[in-house]
Amino acid sequence: MSQTAQNIKFIRQHYGISQQRLAALLSVSVRTVQHWEQADYTPSGPAVKLIQLLAKNDAVFTELTSIEEDDQIMYLEHDDQALTIMGVPFSTEETYRATLDATISNMYEGFEPTVADIELAREADDLGRPLTGEEVLAKINARNSVPNK
Repeated sequence: MSQTAQNIKFIRQHYGISQQRLAALLSVSVRTVQHWEQADYTPSGPAVKLIQLLAKNDAVFTELTSIEEDDQIMYLEHDDQALTIMGVPFSTEETYRATLDATISNMYEGFEPTVADIELAREADDLGRPLTGEEVLAKINARNSVPNK
């Protein structure tokens, strides 16, 4: 039996879940989990990473089971043709893609971007260079400050 098949069986036994529950957590079919456990074939893509994490970290199981079905899909409004993110235009595809990728990656960590955040990223695009940490902090502080009356 392959190491992967053993890991999948271990995960199910360790957490006391059925093949159906594991399939739901990994967003695959029950038959796919059965094939993996029988070593008919091995997982690929994101399922591999999730299986590795589940085998090593109980907190991952807790997080996966706490996600509601509606919360599983994250979407960032963007337009690949117009090069806009949340309506904010970018001048080059390179900076548009870099900003889009960075923003989406941070969304997996819980970041909820605002239009102001995207505009801040675009300012770096307008300068033709990345903003320094000090520039970013200054802009955030200016954005968050309350004007004196």
